[in-house]
Amino acid sequence: MEWKCIELHTHTFHSDGDFSLQELCSIAKKFLYDAIALTDHNTMSGMDFSSGEERLALPVIPGIEWTTYYGHMLVIGDDCMGDWRFVRPDTIDEYINGIKESGGVVGIAHPFALGGPICSGCRWDFNVRNWNNIDYIEVFNRPFPHKDYMNDAAFKWWTELLNQGHHIAASAGWDLHRLKPEKQLLIAATWLGLPDGTISTQTVKEALASGRTIVSCGPFPDISLYRGDKTYFPGDTLEKGRLSFSISVNEKRRKEVWHSFGIRTKTLHFTHNGNSIKTFSYRSGDSYEGSIDLSPGWFRLEGYGDLDGEKNKLLFFTSPWYIC
Repeated sequence: MEWKCIELHTHTFHSDGDFSLQELCSIAKKFLYDAIALTDHNTMSGMDFSSGEERLALPVIPGIEWTTYYGHMLVIGDDCMGDWRFVRPDTIDEYINGIKESGGVVGIAHPFALGGPICSGCRWDFNVRNWNNIDYIEVFNRPFPHKDYMNDAAFKWWTELLNQGHHIAASAGWDLHRLKPEKQLLIAATWLGLPDGTISTQTVKEALASGRTIVSCGPFPDISLYRGDKTYFPGDTLEKGRLSFSISVNEKRRKEVWHSFGIRTKTLHFTHNGNSIKTFSYRSGDSYEGSIDLSPGWFRLEGYGDLDGEKNKLLFFTSPWYIC
């Protein structure tokens, strides 16, 4: 499995951003992303970026931020934009069904953003009945996730949904509209597991739909669960019982982006059904191997440490493995 860093939430001047698609890709490349998804509000016109002579700095996956008065959805790879104008809080499932039938994957954007009158429609107020159609939740939104209450609330909500038995991946979203050149930015990144590393609309959709995501503000956690010769990755479902694991933390990937924020991994946690069941004290360069017994439910890895002068901050986490 190859893990690629892909920004899933961006905007151009085709909606409310400041950039052309070319400019957007150049910025993302400077922040060491491998690709981006273009998710302008209620339009896909930004994908008509070129006369045929211009080349983009990074691969671009077509998407849209499906923007309504009751919440925003990130829709990746949908062949039909859809008409959001008549959706109501209790009819969202019908519209999501149409998106899924058109081949799109669905993520909930910034679910605990401020609502009206400051940001009408930004907060998630839809009543989802069929959670099987929600592929992921944007748990971290915008830079400096630990300084914003809405990300803590989204992480807690996502955990509660997992405890209810739903299979939902997590993502981070820069939600890039514009830059303030004088300000340094720390952006949590989404890593997608791609079987052979090929970045395309289809492989990105498959990774999101399968739950192969890792979110990190800094170092990349490299974890595998395996039983015999079978290796399991985030999003996989496996039988209960004893599993072997291996863990290391790659502190070099994208280090130029995050090292100036004083990020230091201090502890690693195995979280099972919402409870920490095993903790490792971490020092740079450490790696771990062992085994663990898992009962039905879900399981993820979380990493905590120093960030921008604060202690015991959540630095990275995986989407869940599901245990049956």
